[in-house]
Amino acid sequence: MSAGLLALFAATAAQAQSDEIPGQKKKAPSSVMENLIDSPRVVGIVPASGAGETGYLSQKKKAPAKKKQAQKKSTNEPTAVPAADPNLTARNPSLSRAQNTAPEITGTISPLRRRRTPPDDEPFGPVGFQSGAFLLRPSIELQSGYDSNAEKVVNGKGSWFNTLQGQLQAQSQWQRHELVLDLRGAYTAYHDVDGANRPDVQASLRGRIDVTSLTKIELESKFGLTTENPGSPDAIAAVRRQPNVYAFGQTAALVQRFNRFEVTAGVGIERNIYENAELTNGTFTSLADRDYTAYSARLRGAYEWTPDMKPFVEAAVDRRERDLAVDFNGVMRDSDGYTLRAGLTFGRKEWLFGEVSAGVAHRSYADPVLQDITGLIFDAQLTWLATGLTTFKINATSGIDETSVLGASGVMRHELKLTMDHAFRRWLIGTVSVGWLREDYEGTGLVNDYLRTSAALTYSLNRTLALKVEFRNEQFFSSVPGQDYTANIGLIGIRLQR
Repeated sequence: MSAGLLALFAATAAQAQSDEIPGQKKKAPSSVMENLIDSPRVVGIVPASGAGETGYLSQKKKAPAKKKQAQKKSTNEPTAVPAADPNLTARNPSLSRAQNTAPEITGTISPLRRRRTPPDDEPFGPVGFQSGAFLLRPSIELQSGYDSNAEKVVNGKGSWFNTLQGQLQAQSQWQRHELVLDLRGAYTAYHDVDGANRPDVQASLRGRIDVTSLTKIELESKFGLTTENPGSPDAIAAVRRQPNVYAFGQTAALVQRFNRFEVTAGVGIERNIYENAELTNGTFTSLADRDYTAYSARLRGAYEWTPDMKPFVEAAVDRRERDLAVDFNGVMRDSDGYTLRAGLTFGRKEWLFGEVSAGVAHRSYADPVLQDITGLIFDAQLTWLATGLTTFKINATSGIDETSVLGASGVMRHELKLTMDHAFRRWLIGTVSVGWLREDYEGTGLVNDYLRTSAALTYSLNRTLALKVEFRNEQFFSSVPGQDYTANIGLIGIRLQR
């Protein structure tokens, strides 16, 4: 009996020890206290909320910081390229070149490069302001100076003078079509001589209607107000002041493109009116025999040889009709004329742009006493950007003008002007110009030549205000002895612009 009890006690103790062995299933505790006492303890790990008996944790634990840094560093390091087999590189040399090529490093971002702002071509030019769909650029200039020969005659008297100039430019900002207004006006008042005051107004309104991509209509209206030049053979003598001359003009043209070929057909009308002259004795003399109307038509063909060069040919005809068929000298001055010319248009804005042409002009008169006029003509409006600091401009015009000189049928006119602008600084511009004008009074042998030179310096304080100083020299040479004269003009001015 005692031996059986001892065997049963030993079996029970062995069973209790086997329950404490890790990994073996233990009987569930009967109370919370027994759960806290008998639950397994793992060093460094706290059982998560809701952990089951299998040991699964519902919360994710972050890896230590050192391991993450090491892992991040390893991703940026280049991967070592295993050495190629010498036997393979002997048969294929490209493998050795690939072996020596450094592996590409990824993960770096190069900084963005900002583009430099292009320089302003006119750092002190007018900015203008927006008004509706138009960009307006107004300016006003006041000049004061001295003219050694204000009357422009032999041994003429000198005088101080003031000149007020104004200008307004307006240009539309539409995507299609265009409308441009250019208005310039000036008035010069002399203090020490009488009858030399002169107005000068020039206005033009240009419009373009884009009918299609290949067809457009060009319209232009012009207005001019001036006087006869003092000392000119057409000027009225013994007057209180030279009478005003008004000019009105209207042109219309149709421009059609055929691939690279362009055709322009246009018509125009011009009206010239002379004001009655007031003499020094208080009486008036009529100049109605000088009033006339001109009608014209032109046809022009151009070919786009290159995008920057376009040769052209042009033919024009016109008729001038006086309001009085016979003038006060008993001469019929109605006339017909034509012009033929050929030229070239340049379009390199960064180097050379403009137009140059040459041809012949002819005019025949109704009165057989007046001889016909035929002569060569040359026209040019060129701008040459020689350097970044120096610019040259060439302006040339030719034509046959009207005259009232007895015995002369007309005036063959040629004018040429060369101007150079140089920027000593962006705010300091020097200008030198030389101009020549020849007037040939056909039928009389009278030839007048004008030589004009000038030098000016413009100092821009900012985009709004500029100061100007200028010196001019005018020389007159006539085929009639004793008519030559010289005039020296010096002035200083201030200019306000927007």
